[in-house]
Amino acid sequence: MTKSIVVVGGGQAGAWIARSAREAGFEGTVTLIGDESFLPYERPPLSKAGLLGTGSAYAPVFEQDEYDRLDIRLEAGKRVIEIDRASRQVVCGDGSRYPYDRLALATGGRARRPAFPGNDLPGVFTLRTVDDAAAIAGRFRNNGHVLVVGGGWIGLEVASAARDRNMSVTLLESAERLCARSLPPLMSDFLHRVHVERGVEVRTGSSLAALHAADDGRLVATLANGGEPVKAADLVVLGVGLIPEIDLAVAAGLQIENGIVVDETGVTSDPHIYAAGDVACLPLSCHTGHLRLESWANAQNQGMAVGRTMAGDTVHYDDLPWFWSDQYEMNIQMIGLFAAGRQEVIRGDSAKGSFLLFQLEGGQIVAAASVNAARDLKRARQLIKTARMVDATALADINIPLDRLPEVPVQAGSAVG
Repeated sequence: MTKSIVVVGGGQAGAWIARSAREAGFEGTVTLIGDESFLPYERPPLSKAGLLGTGSAYAPVFEQDEYDRLDIRLEAGKRVIEIDRASRQVVCGDGSRYPYDRLALATGGRARRPAFPGNDLPGVFTLRTVDDAAAIAGRFRNNGHVLVVGGGWIGLEVASAARDRNMSVTLLESAERLCARSLPPLMSDFLHRVHVERGVEVRTGSSLAALHAADDGRLVATLANGGEPVKAADLVVLGVGLIPEIDLAVAAGLQIENGIVVDETGVTSDPHIYAAGDVACLPLSCHTGHLRLESWANAQNQGMAVGRTMAGDTVHYDDLPWFWSDQYEMNIQMIGLFAAGRQEVIRGDSAKGSFLLFQLEGGQIVAAASVNAARDLKRARQLIKTARMVDATALADINIPLDRLPEVPVQAGSAVG
């Protein structure tokens, strides 16, 4: 009988695992251990309201009274340094030990900091924590200059916030287009155009080789590919990805493959240990093999499923990847996984600031991205989940609501899945 659940990781996934286990009827002890001295909090506000100054960067998943109500023991400011699988205990840096019958690892990840000369100079930041957001926002000043390294989602949100705060921005991206790992070229080109129109100097195919401090304290960049010098920056923000926090799992001998490998219920290679959120590498029906998702939605939804499973209510998690980003006046959302070589359909007009891009396989929508069209993306999600055949011409026609698309019969012998 499971009497004790321990959750390691004080973020979105960890908080939902603990709460969901309790709400599923688990009556034993639930302990949540996080290495930050805050209540578990959500990360999206860090690069949005936190940098814009329109709200707090700190957004707790639940307030303290919720942990009290659910009788969840919250151990903040403690770092777990070892998993003793033989005795089923986790060991903290202060020497304290917590026994478990079932253990969940929701350790998330840390911001990648590339190794180059000057990467640790004052004024060089990554963005992963509340303290990071406060430090970056504190350096934003009217008519200052920020160098953003990385043209993914974090880099673009930092660039957007900086421009909204009346700073000049240079953005370096080593790939030939923005968000190349997650978006098709059409969406990359759209984002590139928007940021350039807003005054961001975007340099794709450009990498940072070194930084040095000028006499006035500003930071001067040297580019790996030479090129035109970059204006001296008041601060540099590195937005070049996340490193999953797998050290505990590696030392414990768990199976690792771009994260902690889990099955559809969140179980690792040890049947007493689970993993969820940014650190978990999981199977999904929309993808061949395992993949690791870095998103608010996955951290919450997989965390909920794992918490219920740990309580004895086995849940097979198989959700569609969903992500969103706020940049300038744009709300950007994507559902599913994009891939090269698929049929693409555009609905709406990107020049008017509201449109969708669909990818189809065999007449079915498998991925979609929207700009200021959240309602239609929600309908697209249902079309993906129900695997409905759609007509590409009707799909592109904004006069035909997505929930009223004409039925397309499945041809005999065609593969539908």
